[in-house]
Amino acid sequence: MKILRYPLQLIFCLIMALPASVLAKNYALFIGNSNYSIGSLDNPANDAQDLANALRSIGFETIVRLNQDAESMKNAIREFGEKLKNNDGIGLFFFAGHGVQVNGENYLLPVGFPFRNEQEVEKNAVQANMVLRYMEDSKNRVNLVILDACRNNPFIKTRALKSRGLAPMDAPSGSLIAFSTAPGTEASDGSGRNGLYSKHFMANLKVPGLTIEQVFKRTREGVETESEREIGRKQSPREESSLKGGDMYFIPPVSKKASDASPEQIELAYWNSISNSNNTADFESYLNQYPQGKFAELAHNRLKSAKTAMPAGKSEARTLSEGTTAPVRVASTGFGRVHGSPGNFGFDGDNDGTVKAAEFLSISCRDAIKNKRVKLSVEDKGKRGNMFRQALEQRLQSVGVRVASFGTMADLVIKGTIETSSGTNQTLGIGEIDLQADFTLALPAGKTLSSASVSGGAYTGRNQKNAAKNIWEEKSEEIIGKLFRDYCSGR
Repeated sequence: MKILRYPLQLIFCLIMALPASVLAKNYALFIGNSNYSIGSLDNPANDAQDLANALRSIGFETIVRLNQDAESMKNAIREFGEKLKNNDGIGLFFFAGHGVQVNGENYLLPVGFPFRNEQEVEKNAVQANMVLRYMEDSKNRVNLVILDACRNNPFIKTRALKSRGLAPMDAPSGSLIAFSTAPGTEASDGSGRNGLYSKHFMANLKVPGLTIEQVFKRTREGVETESEREIGRKQSPREESSLKGGDMYFIPPVSKKASDASPEQIELAYWNSISNSNNTADFESYLNQYPQGKFAELAHNRLKSAKTAMPAGKSEARTLSEGTTAPVRVASTGFGRVHGSPGNFGFDGDNDGTVKAAEFLSISCRDAIKNKRVKLSVEDKGKRGNMFRQALEQRLQSVGVRVASFGTMADLVIKGTIETSSGTNQTLGIGEIDLQADFTLALPAGKTLSSASVSGGAYTGRNQKNAAKNIWEEKSEEIIGKLFRDYCSGR
């Protein structure tokens, strides 16, 4: 049958849409603050109302709050968290207005307060992390937080605020945090009824069959293009995602029997599914199926552009490190990359699959350990220098913990040993290095609170120290994440 020529994945997409994304209840809370005494904004209230209308039209239950003071914002967020409890759909929080960072924390500014300095922001604004805490604790299936909150710096005249824009944030498991512009930069309030980001997000969420991730990708592309053209600088939205499970949609794909789809419709669906891809194999596959297709010339152009952009002498395959020789080709393992790890932690040689320390921890756990002072004691049996300690210090800082300097008081003590061994892999005939680390987290008086052990290995060239460093860059994330995860669960 002719239909068998087409990719099974494509036919499946034409036949089915995920029931969970169709049947589950979807909720959204919109807060749009425009009437600030520190600098009014034209469009946040419009953005909140218009986006709510767009989502309401596709089945969301929406709540809109405009020009809210701090207490009203907090109450709305708490009530929204209650509504999301144990839901199996999408929970979406959207804020448009002034947002700032102070000491690495992001704050959403309410109306009705002058905000003259950083201290007043910390005391009277709403922490963005409050939204994440309530949404994470709800156990809702998918949580989206959209912050169109860097319209401009309201403190620019007084210079009372040191940092522009918002700071990066970690998305809890099952969540996505979207920023209207990159960390540390400002977003356009737009020249029409809506802000630049809200305008493009609203347009893309109405397109049937786009996954949530695709909606944000297309929004970024539209914002970047229009901002460069209209205001002369690129506004580049960002997302931090920890979404999991099957694809979710604002508007699911149209369910259609494969037998009802014409060849032209199938070809169009195929092209639409790869048109934004950066993988040359997608376009080669299209040309194999449709050598004389409607989009063949575009596919050839994309392949030609990809080859032109590739540096001379490089191929798509990973190249060996300088000075490294190997009697056999190891297709999926880069030199110095972790190739084995217990406890279901796997790392791919072609992708950075490192599990970050913060990903082990809930928002409430990160709040509990923030600014804890930790004394760090590391015994390096391999005598490879100070790099192990430095990596641990960096991971501690990434989860909000402070390393106590010598001679000062500490709240907790982290103590451990790291041992490395090197040799030749008998199967591959190339050098490898193995690492074993055992650590405990304890009170200063000596009571052990949690413990963690990790091991891993990497293939090496001549630089064994660099290979050991690469292993530890990944394994230190696991050590710190496990120690504090278990510490928080036992509190």
